[in-house]
Amino acid sequence: MPTNFLSETQRRRFGRFAEDPDEGQLAGSFLLDQTARRRAMAAKGARNRIGWAVQLGTVRYLGTFLNNPEDVPAVVVDYIAEST
Repeated sequence: MPTNFLSETQRRRFGRFAEDPDEGQLAGSFLLDQTARRRAMAAKGARNRIGWAVQLGTVRYLGTFLNNPEDVPAVVVDYIAEST
C-alpha cells in the first residue's frame, strides 16, 4: 500500500499498534457480532478461532493486517477471549 503521502511519524505508526486500545476502541473494533462470531467459531481449534477474531479486529482497527500477527497487544487477545 502506498504510504508516500504520510508523514514520517505516520509511516512508522502505520499498520502497528502505537498503544493499547482503550475500552471504547476494543468494543468498536474487536467486539464480534453474531455473524463474525459464527465464522470465528467455524475455525478448527481455539487458537485459530482467537486468531481469526484478532485478524478481523486488527483490520477494523488499523485498516490493514499486521505483518506479524503476534504483534497484537495482550489486552486485545484478552478482550477477544473473554467475549467469544
